[in-house]
Amino acid sequence: MMFVQEIYTYYTLHSMAVYSITPPTIEELKSFIPFNDPPYRAYVIHDRNGHSVGICYYSRFKPREAFRRSVELTIYFHPDHVGKGYGTEVMKMIEEEIRSVGFKNIMALIDSRNATSLHLFRRFGYRKCACIREVGEKYHELLNLVMVQKLL
Repeated sequence: MMFVQEIYTYYTLHSMAVYSITPPTIEELKSFIPFNDPPYRAYVIHDRNGHSVGICYYSRFKPREAFRRSVELTIYFHPDHVGKGYGTEVMKMIEEEIRSVGFKNIMALIDSRNATSLHLFRRFGYRKCACIREVGEKYHELLNLVMVQKLL
C-alpha cells in the first residue's frame, strides 16, 4: 500500500492528474481503491523484473443500483515509467477482465490537460462523452474534467 500512496502523493503534489490538494493517507486510499471489494479489483503493476511501476483499478462508477453495469477505470504509473508501453499492456488485460466479470460500460475521468492519458484511452476506442468545465480548482488553476467511455 505504500507504493500506492507514493504514486498518489506524487500526482497530488506535482500534477493535475489527481484532484486532491493534500496527499491522501493510507486509510483514505483504502476508502476508494477496491482492494477488497469484489467484483471490483485493484492491482499494483509490475515490470518483468518484479519492480512496481504503477497502479490500476476499476471501481463502482456510482453507488446507486442502476449504475451496476458500469465501472470507472483508473490507471497511474510512476513518472519514471510513463511512455514505456505499460499502459497498452494494462489496458488489454484490464478490459478483458472487466468484460469477463460482466460489466458493459467503462468510464474514465481525466483532466483535460492530461494528453498522455487521453491519447491512451482514445487508442483503445474510448470516446469523449462529456467535459465538465471548471469543475474544480487546484493551485489557483481551474480544472476541466473529461469523461471518456467505452461500451463493451
